[in-house]
Formats: sequence, C-alpha cells, structure tokens
Amino acid sequence: MGHTDTVTGNVAELDRLLAGTPFAGDAASRTLALLFTQRELPPDTLLFLEGETGGAFAIVAAGRLRAFRQLAGGQELTVFWLRPGDWFGFLPLLDGGPFPVSVASVEPSRVFMLLRDDFRTHLEKHSELCFQLLAHLAERFRTCLDQLGTLGRPGALPRLAAAIASLVPHDRHGRVEVEVPMSQVELARTIGVAPENLSRAMSRLVRDGLVRRLSRRRLTVLDAARLRALAHGEPHLRDDRQ
Repeated sequence: MGHTDTVTGNVAELDRLLAGTPFAGDAASRTLALLFTQRELPPDTLLFLEGETGGAFAIVAAGRLRAFRQLAGGQELTVFWLRPGDWFGFLPLLDGGPFPVSVASVEPSRVFMLLRDDFRTHLEKHSELCFQLLAHLAERFRTCLDQLGTLGRPGALPRLAAAIASLVPHDRHGRVEVEVPMSQVELARTIGVAPENLSRAMSRLVRDGLVRRLSRRRLTVLDAARLRALAHGEPHLRDDRQ
C-alpha cells in the first residue's frame, strides 16, 4: 500500500512541482500545498484503479509510474508513463468521476496527493482559483479538439506525426530529443493504426528528415514545426514513391 505522510519539510519541493500543474502561480493555490500528503510507493503498488471514484490528484516527486488500461482479453495496454514533475487525476479531482486508467508504480516512487474533499473545502474559501482552473480546462479542450481532428484524418502518417509532436514542448519549433513512453505495438493501438503501417510511417518521417531514431524509444525531432504541420494535414513531405 505504501507509506503516507504529511508534506512538512517538503513544502518547497512541492511548490516547485506545483509550478508545472494547473495550480501554478496563484496565492490561493500556494496555500493548497499544505493540504497535500506524501506517499512512498514500493514497486508494483497500485495508486489509482480504472473506474474507481472518489477523486484525488497526484504529482510524481520521484520514481516512475505506469498508466494502463485493462483489455478484454486480460492484457494490459500502457497508455503513458509518469515521471517526476508529471501529474494525474485532475478531472476526477474536479468532478469526482471515475479514473479513466489505472496507475501503478514500476519502481520505488514518491508522490504528493490531494484528496477531493480537502480540495472542495479549499475552493469554497478561495473562489478566485476557479478562474485559473477554468482557463486550464479551456486550453485542454482546444487540445482535445485538435487531436480529434487529427485522428479523423485517414492514414498513419498524420496520426504518428501528431503523437510524436505531442511529446515536444509547445515553445520548441526546431530540433528536440524526445522519448516515446510506450512500445511500437502500444503506440499503434493508441493512435488506431496497424503496427506495420506505423512502421512504414516512421520510416517515412526518417527518410523525409523530420525525425532521427536514436534507440528503440528515443527520437530526435529535427523540425518540430514541420512535424506539427504534417499532424494537421499539411503536405510538408517530399512526394516520392514508397
């Protein structure tokens, strides 16, 4: 189950981690840090269960966690990985709805957690925080609309371009190194294409100078702006025959 403790003595660390979350930058959100608890997680500890309700928000302080879904045949599909600075559970924190995926530690890890009941009490006293959270939700909604438009396009190429582009920070437009947080088979399932089509699309991106493969899961994006353009359906590749 892991060990739970207060954040006393770790407030400065939590403040730094909160800077990368929807709670960043507001005086009311800084007082929210005092409501977090700290959990130490041994490997293979389940933190959230898919479909579970109750609501909680977690920020990874150390270690690595895996978010996954249970498939009909009993297999597990890794959706994404969580590393220090990453966070999860924002929507269940707001609405008390079910967790969309399960989350478990894959190595000794440490997380800061905020329970929904504590968050609601805090929000009643600091209503100005609502506007900050609404702005974040609006930004996420726009991102989802962009992703839906990409998945509606035929072919593996724009879908793969969108998946890789999502790993690149928004303020980067040239060359940047990224890590794909899942296997090629899992990535193919995630973007809805056959593995062999994903492999051909990756070869095409390499051949056209948009990415360079460093290892099985590490890539150098050579031109982030062109990659994003391709993800949105713009023909930024050479029209050579396959």
